[in-house]
Amino acid sequence: MENLGSILQVVQTKPLATSAMVGLLILVFLGFRGALRGKHSKLRQVPVVPGLPVIGNLLQLKEKKPYKTFTKWAEKYGPIYSIRTGAFTVIVLNSVNVAKEVSSSDY
Repeated sequence: MENLGSILQVVQTKPLATSAMVGLLILVFLGFRGALRGKHSKLRQVPVVPGLPVIGNLLQLKEKKPYKTFTKWAEKYGPIYSIRTGAFTVIVLNSVNVAKEVSSSDY
């Protein structure tokens, strides 16, 4: 109980140091979490079509004929790629065979 009292005393007398320490611990935790997440993935990354920071690829899609844009991207990035539509990432399967394979795969 005495240790808890001394910790509370430090927190109350030095709030800036406490905030800095908590922030540092959060950054370290997020760094380790990100490093571990990348090491365990054995799957290949899906190619990403470059877009603008906030709106993603929305301006690149033709309003009346988006299928032409998807076909052009499939020639460049392959039958599976991802695009950003605002805040969401969409995985595009641009062939019937790929869609059948994905829908029938057992995980």
